[in-house]
Amino acid sequence: MTASAVPDTVPSIRTQARFRRMRGTTMVGVGPAALELSDTAVVILGHVDGRRSVARIGELVAQEFGIDADEATADVLDLVRDLAGSGVLALEAPEGP
Repeated sequence: MTASAVPDTVPSIRTQARFRRMRGTTMVGVGPAALELSDTAVVILGHVDGRRSVARIGELVAQEFGIDADEATADVLDLVRDLAGSGVLALEAPEGP
């Protein structure tokens, strides 16, 4: 699936993604590219397990940070789209009717 995600999309971390904590910063690399992750992105990725939907991850993040679930889900969607576009995440389309 491309970097198109909706709240029912289920993200998973690709096996090629490599994480490293260096000098208080978390980096993720796929191939020769590397990205620096914010602390919030690290928390969000901690909930990515290949079973939870973006919406469910948004609910968990909202509970953790005490923010609105819709706002958290929008933030999770943005991150998931970015990391899918960078090859860090794979996206499973929501199941149809």
